[in-house]
Amino acid sequence: MINMNSRKTLRSSDYEGCEECRVSLLIYLNEYIHPDEVSNILQLEPTKKNIIGTVVTNSLGRTRKITVAGWFLSSEKYVQSKDIRDHLDWLLRKILPSKNGLIQLQNIQGIQMRIECDWWAISTRGPTLWPEQMKIMADLNLECTFNISFYGSKD
Repeated sequence: MINMNSRKTLRSSDYEGCEECRVSLLIYLNEYIHPDEVSNILQLEPTKKNIIGTVVTNSLGRTRKITVAGWFLSSEKYVQSKDIRDHLDWLLRKILPSKNGLIQLQNIQGIQMRIECDWWAISTRGPTLWPEQMKIMADLNLECTFNISFYGSKD
């Protein structure tokens, strides 16, 4: 049984210091693997996929052709919390049953994957991860990166 009494940072869906956050599993593919094949291997649908050759338009109206295929699963729009741990738990619950598929994909040359955490800060207090989450990420052989943006307080 895990003793939570030693933890300084308790969970809070209104986490102090955070304006917004999200967590994503990003899988970048080689030219031979289609994102739909990743869905079949993982038995999981992405929230977004990039297919080589597709033309996309950004919010500024600029278009570009996709040159690197990708399969992405994001907590954005699915988790309403400012605590990155809630987003990470959601993602890990989704992908943990697909552990064997993730390992299979990691053994294909040219495929790269990571968990990416986006954090928009309004103070100097940053995100917290718990050991249980780090252990699952290690068991899945997934690195975790943070994109942190600081905009200052709303006041």
